[in-house]
Amino acid sequence: MNESSFVDRREVDWRNLTRFCDMAEGSPSNLNAKEFHEFVRLYRRVSTDLATARTQSINVQLIDFLNDLVARAYGILYRTPRNSFGQGVALSILTAARTIRKCRWFLLLSLVIFVSGGVFSYFVMDVVPTTRDILVPPQERDQFKSWQKGNFEGRTPAESTMMTGVYATNNPRVAIISGASAAGTFGVGTLFFEWQNGAIMGSLAHELRDYGKLDFLFSSIAPHGVPEISGLIISGAAGFVMGWALINPGRRRRADALKAAGKDAIVLLSTGVCMMFIAAPIEGFFSFNPSVPGALKVTVAATEVCAWAAFWIFYDREDSELAESPVMA
Repeated sequence: MNESSFVDRREVDWRNLTRFCDMAEGSPSNLNAKEFHEFVRLYRRVSTDLATARTQSINVQLIDFLNDLVARAYGILYRTPRNSFGQGVALSILTAARTIRKCRWFLLLSLVIFVSGGVFSYFVMDVVPTTRDILVPPQERDQFKSWQKGNFEGRTPAESTMMTGVYATNNPRVAIISGASAAGTFGVGTLFFEWQNGAIMGSLAHELRDYGKLDFLFSSIAPHGVPEISGLIISGAAGFVMGWALINPGRRRRADALKAAGKDAIVLLSTGVCMMFIAAPIEGFFSFNPSVPGALKVTVAATEVCAWAAFWIFYDREDSELAESPVMA
């Protein structure tokens, strides 16, 4: 092969293909129909040039150049299309629903520990009143006193917005700590946070029972409590997924087991944090609004429970089962 003649004859196509690659680097959609057709034609011709150079030339630099150019064009042509923002959100919701169902036993464990903490503190404070000093953190005691009044002061829209920001900052942090603490503690850290949060809730219920404000407590926390407590429980399940991988890695190394479990754990933890964000405006504008009747708050909470339960249980369930079912010959 006359290498100089080959390069002189084909170099224009190589330059044009390089230019089209630069134009289509972000997405092939940057090319119009005519340009895209020419791009494909050039890709095929330069692929032929590469095959010719490999079989008839010993010029390593030329072969490497053509190989890189063809590989770049191939990557652009066969790149997986990017999802739009809406498609990304839909896929995230679908992944969350499937992971919730997949990790249901870890969710149940998280729920049991949370409820156990609440039941324990509620009844043990009757039997041993001095346990209040242990079960109620010092930073929570002033809030307990404000609950004893049985009413809330009205908030302006600006104040409600500010408090929504506070809740959206603090509550997701609790969820992250609850889930992430498992990796270094074999799940014990998550167990502690879940139990402690349940114990605080049980202690508050015990305090308000003596003031006849138990119905006020539950009607006030129920609207935002559905997504917020759900978020805490889901985050706790993320911790238990990682903790179980460390405790029972099977035949894998613990690091490998933790890495594998981390895929489900990060979905659960992200879902829990999102639930906390959903709860923040409800808590800021609705739950503690004194102008909203308690009966309406309870009705909203009951509707939330039914809607979320239906979503987690049934969303995409049929498609998932069909995808997982074996194909019959």
